[in-house]
Parts: sequence; structure tokens; C-alpha cells
Amino acid sequence: MTIGRWLCVCFLVSGSLYEPYVDAQQAPIEPKLPAFEVAAIKLSRPDDNDHGWHGTRDRITIENYTLKRLIRAAYGLKSDTQVIGGPDWTDKQAFDISAKIEDAEVQKMSSMATLDRQRERNEMLQALLADRFQLKVRQEERVMPVYALVQAKGGTKLRPNPTASKSNGSSSDNGHMTATALSMDSFADTLTYFSETGDRVVLNRTGLACEYDFKLNWAEDQGSGVPPDAEFPGLFTALEEQLGLKLESQKGSVPVVIIESAAKPVID
Repeated sequence: MTIGRWLCVCFLVSGSLYEPYVDAQQAPIEPKLPAFEVAAIKLSRPDDNDHGWHGTRDRITIENYTLKRLIRAAYGLKSDTQVIGGPDWTDKQAFDISAKIEDAEVQKMSSMATLDRQRERNEMLQALLADRFQLKVRQEERVMPVYALVQAKGGTKLRPNPTASKSNGSSSDNGHMTATALSMDSFADTLTYFSETGDRVVLNRTGLACEYDFKLNWAEDQGSGVPPDAEFPGLFTALEEQLGLKLESQKGSVPVVIIESAAKPVID
């Protein structure tokens, strides 16, 4: 075999066995996020105090959300305190968004499990924020003040759902909550949204693994304390008296999204 032919064979063999050289300093290519087919963004009315999120198979309508609240939704966060940094307007100026999902994406999502479908929609919103708000963020874990949902002294007063019901969830209105087959993880998430927890993340540290049916009644604190003539006690007391649970002030590691840069969008 001639030297030239031998070199050619070696080159072909080495090319089939080894990956091409990649510079270690080269930034990894991030996968492209799924995106809405089209989206319109408008400024919310200054006098609008309601917030709305409505979704169908192929559309999402968001009413009166600030960028900070949009980030919270897009990244599956529980509290505004988990969104850090950014210009002042990110939690002051609210927007209305109407977005359409393309037919191929709708078909793809129809075969997904519920959690995967929600993750897909979240990623579409992330792509929208990156495109229209020029949003750049980084994600990390931080130790922050939280409330830990724990068992009160003497144990809980909860009874597990006896039927392993597929219909689970909760509803609450004006200090009245009814839960069906609700896990303590889901209950902790729900408590995070109550004004009494002060926008702290509530973490489930009860050690309870079952799903429960229960009712909870309390007097809502609108910022001036519980009225002295209220029919029910405040939330913290009601949790202990009615359910045998407590909210303890602790510190815990929670995911956060840090805004590195953002710009106001072009209004449609």
C-alpha cells in the first residue's frame, strides 16, 4: 500500500471513530423552546384590579399581569418573592396578552400527560417573554424565609380520603375552604397564595403522605388584623384548632429566577 493511500485510510478510520474537536470554552447550544403561533400584547387599564388567566386547547388569554407575575407563571414559581431584580416597572405596569397555539402544537400536546402539557405551555410563555420583553434570566436556589406546614402538638385532626377519588382539589372563598382528596403538598401551595402568609413560600413539612377531605373556616385578615367580633379565628389559629396543623416561620431553599435584563414590549 502506498503512503498516500495508507494516510487516506487512516483518516477515514479516525473520522469514523472520533467526534470532531469542540472548544471547551464554547457555550452550549440551548434547545429551542416551543412558541406560540401569534401573540398580541396590550397595556392593561390602570383602574383594572382583577387578574385573569383563561385557556382553551389552542388559546391563552392573560389579563392584568405584570412582567414579574408573568415570570412567576412561566417558571412555575409560587411567590413574587422568587422573582428577583429587574427594572422598577416589572411589578408595576400590567399587560393583557392573547396568544394562539399553532395546530401542530395543539395536536402534539393532546397526547401529553397533564404535567407535561403544563410544562410545554410554560415554556411557550418563556419563549414569548424572551422575544417580546427581551427577557434574560438565570435560575438558582436561594435560602429565604418560608413558612413550614407542620403537625401541631398532639397530631392532626385530618382523615384520609377513603375512596382514592380521582376528583381532587380545593375551593376557597372569603375564609371558607373545602378540600377533596387534597395532598399536603397541594395544601401548602394553596396556603402560599393566602394574604396571611405574606407572600412567603409555604413548604410541606408535615410528613403526611395521604390525600385528605376537610373544611377550613377562618376570618380573613385584610391588613388590619382579625375583627374582634369575627365568627372564626384567624388563619394560623384556625389551622391548629380545626386541622391540627401549624405554620412555623423557618428558612428554606427555594428556586428563584433572577432578571438580568428586560425591556418594555412593543404594544399591539
